[in-house]
Amino acid sequence: MIAETVTFWFAVIAYAVSFLTALVGLVFRKEKLVTLSWQLSAAGFAVHTMTVMLRWLETGYPPFVAFFESVSASCWFAILGFLILTAYRPSMRGGAAGVMPVVFLLMGWASTPSYAGQGLSASLKSTWLFIHASFATAGVGAFIVAAGISVAWLWRKRRDGGIEAADPLVIDETVFRFISVGFLFYTIMIISGAIWANQAWGRYWGWDPIATWSLITWLLYALYLHMHFTYPRLRGSVLAWYAALAVILAAFSLWGVSYVYQTIHTY
Repeated sequence: MIAETVTFWFAVIAYAVSFLTALVGLVFRKEKLVTLSWQLSAAGFAVHTMTVMLRWLETGYPPFVAFFESVSASCWFAILGFLILTAYRPSMRGGAAGVMPVVFLLMGWASTPSYAGQGLSASLKSTWLFIHASFATAGVGAFIVAAGISVAWLWRKRRDGGIEAADPLVIDETVFRFISVGFLFYTIMIISGAIWANQAWGRYWGWDPIATWSLITWLLYALYLHMHFTYPRLRGSVLAWYAALAVILAAFSLWGVSYVYQTIHTY
């Protein structure tokens, strides 16, 4: 659909400009530019929402299944989480410098294969599929926000030695909450996937590469939560770096595994 293509690329451009505006605003300490960046993020999100709705109308199913849909949905959830956060904590708006480049790059990657809408095969028409896929994309969206905020804070800390608007305790608590939500979503994703697998293939778990890497990702974030609760001295820079790097594995487990392994999970 032409309308879907137009709205998709408008959102991509808005997110890219939002990133650049936030970056310039942080570098030159121009709060008005940081606010403008937030407004551009909101505008991009509104148009991105139209893209999601148009895909849903075209295919007739929630747009979380195909590769393009999955990446776009994760980015949509990430921006939604970021906008909600920054509506309550305006001091976090500079986090756009970390969140937006990730979203921009992912959406650019999503557009590289064919992203035309397709119908679902009979084997995929299951309520469990939509539960499984929606929580997977929402979980990665939460991890993206946690990583983006961590990156933006680490950069500001390195430049300024830490400033009040980027208090490490506030940052750590924010990142912890997003990772907790993402971890919960990933737990639901794994459980719903196991139930669906039992219905479709007669087994709950088969060590398929994507399932295995999703479990590894789940364990990685479980370790983050363990360290957060058990080792308070790691809060701040150490766990911020952890969150920033862990999202790479989350993205690989959801979208990159099929480039490396043969898997029954196909887009």
